[in-house]
Amino acid sequence: MLLSLPLRAEESRISVEISGVDKAMAQTLKNGLSIEQQKNSERLNPRYIEKLYQSGLETLQQMLTVFGYYSPEIKGDLTAVDNGWKATYQIELGCPVKLEQVDLQISGEAKEDAAFDALIEDFALESGQQLNHQQYESAKKSILRLAASRGYFDGKLTRSEVKVYPDKYIANVYLHYDSGERYHFGQISYPDTVIGERLLSKLQPIKPGEAYTDADVLAMRNNLSNSGYFDSVTVRAERGQRKEGQVPLSVSLNEKPKHLYTAGIGYGTDTGARLALGWENRYINDRGHRLTTDARLSQVANSVSADYIMPFWSETINTVGFNTEYKQQDTDTSESQSFAVGSYYQRQRFGWDETGSLKLLQEDFDVSDDSESALLLIPGIAWSRTWADNTLYTRHGGRLSLSLSGASEALLSDVSFGQVVVRGKYIRSIGENSRIITRAAIGATEVSDFEQLPTSLRFFAGGDNSIRGFDYQALGPEGDDGEVEGGRYLAVGSLEYENMFLGDWGGAVFTDFGNAYNSFSDPIEYSVGIGVRWRSPVGLIRVDLAKALSENDAIALHIVIGPDL
Repeated sequence: MLLSLPLRAEESRISVEISGVDKAMAQTLKNGLSIEQQKNSERLNPRYIEKLYQSGLETLQQMLTVFGYYSPEIKGDLTAVDNGWKATYQIELGCPVKLEQVDLQISGEAKEDAAFDALIEDFALESGQQLNHQQYESAKKSILRLAASRGYFDGKLTRSEVKVYPDKYIANVYLHYDSGERYHFGQISYPDTVIGERLLSKLQPIKPGEAYTDADVLAMRNNLSNSGYFDSVTVRAERGQRKEGQVPLSVSLNEKPKHLYTAGIGYGTDTGARLALGWENRYINDRGHRLTTDARLSQVANSVSADYIMPFWSETINTVGFNTEYKQQDTDTSESQSFAVGSYYQRQRFGWDETGSLKLLQEDFDVSDDSESALLLIPGIAWSRTWADNTLYTRHGGRLSLSLSGASEALLSDVSFGQVVVRGKYIRSIGENSRIITRAAIGATEVSDFEQLPTSLRFFAGGDNSIRGFDYQALGPEGDDGEVEGGRYLAVGSLEYENMFLGDWGGAVFTDFGNAYNSFSDPIEYSVGIGVRWRSPVGLIRVDLAKALSENDAIALHIVIGPDL
């Protein structure tokens, strides 16, 4: 209540307080008041402040009806304080208006649409609810959005009304929607592009004549965008050109450059300095075939490879490819040179990425006191799955893979073997700044003559992504000369706690354990360590100091740069 105001025009600062309602509603009401919106206006003077204050009483009364309160009691006070003015509003909400009847009716072809049945089943308004005009508007829009997304372009609300009976504290809602006919996909128009109609048809999950849905249009746009051929893609339903129950689609495509050149440098404790160079021809022909070449050089391993990729092979097989690779590796435990040619396919099966392959491998290797050469024809199959809220810095996610491979002396191979490898990593956040990171790898090999098995198919342990505190591939069974020669089995694991206590900077403590074995009675190696973490623009940078518990070696430094998964 306002009795008098000192005429001090130089005082213009205003504070507004609303009580009697919860914090969220108070803030919403406050934001809608003119006295709050103009509290810093240069035109403020005592008389104008009084006018704003008085209008706030009426505005609050109107705004509260939006939330279903039609009979609130509102009292106010405006007083001069040392630093300006204070406007206070005290609210008693009273009884809310509740919905007695929700009359939702759907007519037209949408009446037989299962999506509208689901809408009616889970409609946002129901009898007994407190009236909220914002919820009513949202519910009304949900009908129109669903209709537009499913091709009811001529539909309209024939009745949309809220009848309120304040004296009885009840309201009735009437929403009647006539969908009219549902439109179907008509002609699909593409511009001239580098890929042919056959490939475009594989990327097109839509057939003319099918019932229209926004989801199908989005799927088509995603297919084209993810194909790797286009920088930008637009798929638009030409609603203005709809006729005779059909709506045409127009597609706009902006092609990527034909050639892609890549280069990168890096560093890892296992490999030392690294250099990567690559070239890709994105579209060799109108079927979308691609050719990629890569060269990867480091202090430990060098490789040159080429892949001829035939994507979108069929409805069930995503990709078929042919590849070749030359690789040279020189570690503390072995030296090898290998050349491989092969083919592979990739597909999705039950949510997993499946890769089947056939590879002819020629490898010359020196390990322990053995120097051998082997030729193997290796069929293999692998399944993998990755899930994450963010693959660059994951707070909740993981990766799991299973691979099977083998060879037979009866089929172009110098040695028979069968191998299975399971690898996994799981990350789980704890609170806002901490994570638990676990990983494990288990492998087993059955081989007719272990000495003939190339080092690339043997198991070793130690290194950045194995058991920190030990050198890269420094662990495993030893030969007669006391040098590590690798093993038939592998079992390694890690448990790590990380806390980002200073923005993008943090630390970690961890323990790694396991080994490569010829018998699981062989000793298990352990290490413990601490690390520094930095979420850099290029990915997480990990710098670790690890100590092997079973040896008297000095503390080892490990540096890894890259995403979590």
